[in-house]
Amino acid sequence: MNILVTGSKGMVGTALVNTLKDIRDNQKRIGADIFVDEIYEYDIDSTKEELDEYCSKADFVFNFAGINRPDNPEEFMIGNCYFVRDLLCCLRKHNNNAPVMLSSSIQATLSGRFGDSEYGRSKKAGEDLLFEYGRENGSKVAVYRFPNIMGHSRPKYNSAVSTFCWAVANDEPYTVNDRSTVMELLYIGDLVNGMIDLLNGKEKHCDFNGVETVLKEDGKFCCVPVTHKVTLGEIIDLLQDFKNQSQADMAPTLTDGSFAKKLFSLYLSYLPENI
Repeated sequence: MNILVTGSKGMVGTALVNTLKDIRDNQKRIGADIFVDEIYEYDIDSTKEELDEYCSKADFVFNFAGINRPDNPEEFMIGNCYFVRDLLCCLRKHNNNAPVMLSSSIQATLSGRFGDSEYGRSKKAGEDLLFEYGRENGSKVAVYRFPNIMGHSRPKYNSAVSTFCWAVANDEPYTVNDRSTVMELLYIGDLVNGMIDLLNGKEKHCDFNGVETVLKEDGKFCCVPVTHKVTLGEIIDLLQDFKNQSQADMAPTLTDGSFAKKLFSLYLSYLPENI
């Protein structure tokens, strides 16, 4: 199987590509008859010619390309909708009906605090294009509206959890405006596992009640069902516990699959190299 990953240098794209390479290089099965052969990595520095070539050969497409912090709000549509249009046009050009996955956002619900989200509107426009493409071509499409993703990324950018992990690990100052603020977090490892399930045809489906994900076998959307709702205060307290225990040469006892264990793994990735 040849797999195209757009946005391959971003946090999620990088994690998925690394997992696919591990599967490819060890020739591990990820389904009854599925092996990873070629992995096509497309990002902002790639060319239109490369995208054209990849779309002619891909057996599955993961689209993680997008923009979430533009200099101009108009760039939201360029990165999150118009690129989807160009990608689908390229697949049509080659009569390639490969399944297409789209990384969208919970903000595309345009509900609650996201009701006036320019980012959400651009993501929703991309979703609409993909659903229309699926109806017209009979191709399998999978739209995921992700909540906040927890994984290693640049601090002080677009992930509060990454910023807190980096700050506590490196004794840097940080600010918590409201400890009671609740975040729904999807750990990067769980997200990647969900993408492997999608390749296997074992993805979970859902619909939405406002911003709430409702699992449903025939739901219009797809989802990774393992998320964690925690307050900023709980996150900070856990990180401080990790810090204190490491200074006392103690290792925390954490339950497999727990939010604390996932946060600890992320925290470790920000420790100075000489620790």
